[in-house]
Amino acid sequence: MFVRRISAGLAVLVGVLGLTVGGVGGARADSLPQFAPFGTTLFTFGDANFCTGAIAVSVEGAAGAPGHVLAHVTPLGYQRGPCGNNVQMQWVGSAGGNGRVVYVHAGEGPGETVTTDLWVGMGLGKIIVNTWPLQGPFIEWYFWVL
Repeated sequence: MFVRRISAGLAVLVGVLGLTVGGVGGARADSLPQFAPFGTTLFTFGDANFCTGAIAVSVEGAAGAPGHVLAHVTPLGYQRGPCGNNVQMQWVGSAGGNGRVVYVHAGEGPGETVTTDLWVGMGLGKIIVNTWPLQGPFIEWYFWVL
């Protein structure tokens, strides 16, 4: 009788923990502890008509993909737009170093977000982002990939 009660209690406890820790909703991003010492916005010149603009960049852990980081690049708009930029991302982590270029384009208002998957590896990592060719200051992240 005592063993049945303990077994039933453990079963309920495991069920409750499974629902609260595992979740029941849709996929969500994994936690990505990060530090961006220079902010998360690139200020740059566009590729036409001497236009100036800003590009927001954010990073998050890819849901269900250990060692992967998603980078979201969003042009916030250009004066004298439409304009665009090549955005160069370089990263290093336990999977080694690598790089990727994405192109963003916008008018005077915000443009579409471009999301790219970066294979960084587990543990400590670093990403440096700048426009290419170099036209302004860079931004960088230090993070711990789970």
